[in-house]
Amino acid sequence: MFSKAYFLFVTMTIQALTLTPACAETLPATPAPDASTFLAKADDYRNFKGQSFVFDLQLISKEPDKADQTFTLKVEILNSHTSLVIYHEPVSERGKALLMAEQNLWFHTPSSQKPIRITPQQRLLGEAANGDVASTDFSGDYDPKYIAAETVDGIACHVLELTAKPGSLATYDKLTLWLRQDDFKPYKADFLAASGKLLKTAYYQRYEKLADLGGKEQVTRIRIVNPLIAGKETLMDYANFKVVELPTSRFTATGLRRLQ
Repeated sequence: MFSKAYFLFVTMTIQALTLTPACAETLPATPAPDASTFLAKADDYRNFKGQSFVFDLQLISKEPDKADQTFTLKVEILNSHTSLVIYHEPVSERGKALLMAEQNLWFHTPSSQKPIRITPQQRLLGEAANGDVASTDFSGDYDPKYIAAETVDGIACHVLELTAKPGSLATYDKLTLWLRQDDFKPYKADFLAASGKLLKTAYYQRYEKLADLGGKEQVTRIRIVNPLIAGKETLMDYANFKVVELPTSRFTATGLRRLQ
């Protein structure tokens, strides 16, 4: 004879076997991190969304056994796809300018009759390309994909893969971008060719709160490193951010000849 305890045990076992799969199916799936939202948060440290603004930029190119080269530029940003870069120092470069207007990038010199079309990938100084200076927005040029969570140099980061949008004026085919998990500040970026070859690495080294602009935090130093030559790097130092109204007439190829 089987005891009541035995029958109770069998009944409970059958219930557990039949109910467990059903319960498992109703568990909510963990949502994938929203890469677009993460990237937009990162861009907040690089621009003033929806507002035109200006800043000063100093480029310092360093290379072993060579004297440093320094350029000082005045940069005007109308929107994520329209910007103007005016060379200020050295004096020999003064009057030159870069214009990014939607799908075109133009270069102007005082001696030229008309501006010439160039690419964002062409070098401006050292490891800094034209597009590194003319563009302050990842979201407008790249489609993001969330890759993983990873600790880099002891810092917990989100890792995004950025792929250039078709028809955009993106400087690179692909990027791998590390964002701090606590505040989404860019920490590091690998810039890649279409083949996957590493072209250079950027480190977002300094952020400052802008007292004149409500304490908004902005990246103020980026260090770009050559992966093949130790000590070959370029520092990009940003200063004097101002949110201002800019006339659209300044951002045309014909208007480049009238720049002061």
